[in-house]
Amino acid sequence: MTDDISREPLARAVLAKLARSRGPNDPLGSLAHTVLSGEADLRTAASMSWHGTALHAEFAEAMARRDAMSPEERAELERQARLLHNAGDLAFPDSDGTAGPDRPEEGRPR
Repeated sequence: MTDDISREPLARAVLAKLARSRGPNDPLGSLAHTVLSGEADLRTAASMSWHGTALHAEFAEAMARRDAMSPEERAELERQARLLHNAGDLAFPDSDGTAGPDRPEEGRPR
């Protein structure tokens, strides 16, 4: 693992997904664009008030959803996270939980 977590495959996959799905006018989309473009590292980008406030709110909501899950649902979520981690930043789990290696990041060759 590197000192900069945003260089790790799972973090890059999450950032790429946020950048594509949220866009630059959304605080989390903007955070992702800022980090992926190299304008700022993840810590610096998260410390910007617009980004940090949105990140805190989304994290709190995600933790509440996770805490409300059954053990089976939580196990499935963890399985999908492992798929994403193992696939690196080129693939994202499909809605059925299978990895989608045929879907590279935008702008990258297949």
